[in-house]
Amino acid sequence: MKKQSPVGLVVEGNSTKSVILRLPRLAEDIGPIKSTATRVARRLSNFLRAGYAVAEYSELIESHLILIRVPDAALERVVEDLCSAELEFESLSVVLCESWVSSQALDPLRKKGAATATIMPVPSSRRRWFIVEGESQPARQLKRLIEKNDGKTLELRSGRKECYFAAELLATALPIPLYAAAQQALRSTGLSGKHLQYLLEEMAEKMFRDFLHASRIKWGGPISDCSTQVSDSHFRLLQSTDPALAELVVVALEFAREKLPPGVRQA
Repeated sequence: MKKQSPVGLVVEGNSTKSVILRLPRLAEDIGPIKSTATRVARRLSNFLRAGYAVAEYSELIESHLILIRVPDAALERVVEDLCSAELEFESLSVVLCESWVSSQALDPLRKKGAATATIMPVPSSRRRWFIVEGESQPARQLKRLIEKNDGKTLELRSGRKECYFAAELLATALPIPLYAAAQQALRSTGLSGKHLQYLLEEMAEKMFRDFLHASRIKWGGPISDCSTQVSDSHFRLLQSTDPALAELVVVALEFAREKLPPGVRQA
């Protein structure tokens, strides 16, 4: 049985928090490691307890899969250096790891004959899932590598990383100010500590349950559970007791109603 080619690494910057490099069985596959200096590559090899340091990009030739994990500012230089190396590009896959940069940044390597993709971890504390964007050859190689480490890859359409960027932003970052305002509103009712935290968690979980289990998504929350007269009364009182909070809620409601996507209706 032919021995599998080792995985090559090109690593710069702080990599101690890398999810990719901390995969439990990755050490079994790592071969040559290239960094800004041989001593840096050697230090990383010692940290990973795997692979061996190399001084030149051409020494990555043993690898049919090269993982790049460098700061975004260094990527263009690294790609140029790889393009200049004597490598067998037609049989090579190059993958950019843990960066929001799309696979298009690797186009110079693709034009040389390499297959290219990007991979990044899904923000989850329960599962080892990764998003892959790019060509099918590296996607298959990454799938085998990740599944060997008890993980799962989810493949995006090539060139659509910006949509995933928007989705993660909408789901993880943009709701935070609204939840912070909800927390503040609950505090003003006299709730605090674990009881406040419990209520916020239950509200958030209800939102996700309603969103995921409904065949047609309904939107509206307490507005849909009471009459217009009751909701208008609450808004009038809120404008009197907490004008800033009232303004935030009104603006958020107006924006939500205006931007409701197809498939979502107000209950």
